[in-house]
Amino acid sequence: MKIRLKPLDEQVVVVLGASSGIGRASALRLAARGARLVVGARSQPGLASLVQEITAAGGEAVHLVCDAADPDQVQRLADLAVSRFGRIDTWVNAAALSLFATFEDTTPAEFRRVVEVNYLGQVHGALAALPHLRAAGQGALISISSVESRVALPLHAAYSAGKHAVQGAMDALRRDLIADGAPISVTTVKPATIDTPLFTNSRNKMDRRPKGPPPVYSPEVVAACVEHAAEHPVRDLLAGGAAAQMLATEALAPKVMDLLLAKVAIRAESTREKVPGGSPGNLDAPTSDDRVKADLHGRPSLFTWLQLHPRARVLTAAGALAAPTLVRRFRRA
Repeated sequence: MKIRLKPLDEQVVVVLGASSGIGRASALRLAARGARLVVGARSQPGLASLVQEITAAGGEAVHLVCDAADPDQVQRLADLAVSRFGRIDTWVNAAALSLFATFEDTTPAEFRRVVEVNYLGQVHGALAALPHLRAAGQGALISISSVESRVALPLHAAYSAGKHAVQGAMDALRRDLIADGAPISVTTVKPATIDTPLFTNSRNKMDRRPKGPPPVYSPEVVAACVEHAAEHPVRDLLAGGAAAQMLATEALAPKVMDLLLAKVAIRAESTREKVPGGSPGNLDAPTSDDRVKADLHGRPSLFTWLQLHPRARVLTAAGALAAPTLVRRFRRA
């Protein structure tokens, strides 16, 4: 079965978790390509500023305050898209919360809340989107997961657990759709550390401000993956070359990964800025933080760019294979 997706300037796209960070970067990028946007998140100020930014640039967007953990609210987001624009062509699940604490310092309520948003939020989004993607005759479901769907980090048990669950659910859904012959693409995007406000807004039980382990990539690296997946059926995309390295090491040498992350990752997950008593973060209530980027100075990713440009990848590989021969000929000349 061949899946054909529309050009973005003919699409209606829903982004759940769009008020800041990766979701906001993705919404802005898709709108710049001409897609009509329906955006949802818990933060009314963040959504309002996003819609204003899109419309000021000549795009078209509407928003709805929506908690991904509530299936009824997510369903209303889908209903808004259909009532306003008539259909849904692509649905992007980007809502996420984070908590930095050891496993034993994480309460059952905190585990539940993180998993409700990071995992069940994606389930709610998919369930709301799928009937409309089927009705449209084609479509894309894009899941913003994480390298932590395969490589769990210390101090991040609840987050890693939710992302592991997302991976299993999306893999099973993809296989269900293939068996059914449904022309719907399911893409899982796995970012490495991205420079977003996720860390600033995390609940934190350390005595220092949290951050992601380096290297750190720009949110545009992930947004480019979302843009590509909205037009090209693709199974998985890695945002940042570090994600590929971590996944390979986890697969080939899991015990080495255990020791490496235990020794290195905890220090790499905190800054020097002291925050005695930690910080509550946005688990229980949204913040007004509507930034795309934080202050981690994210960089582009050549690895991801080559993923999204297969012809360039082939040329690069051919050049690498031809290089030794060219060097020998140059030396003989």
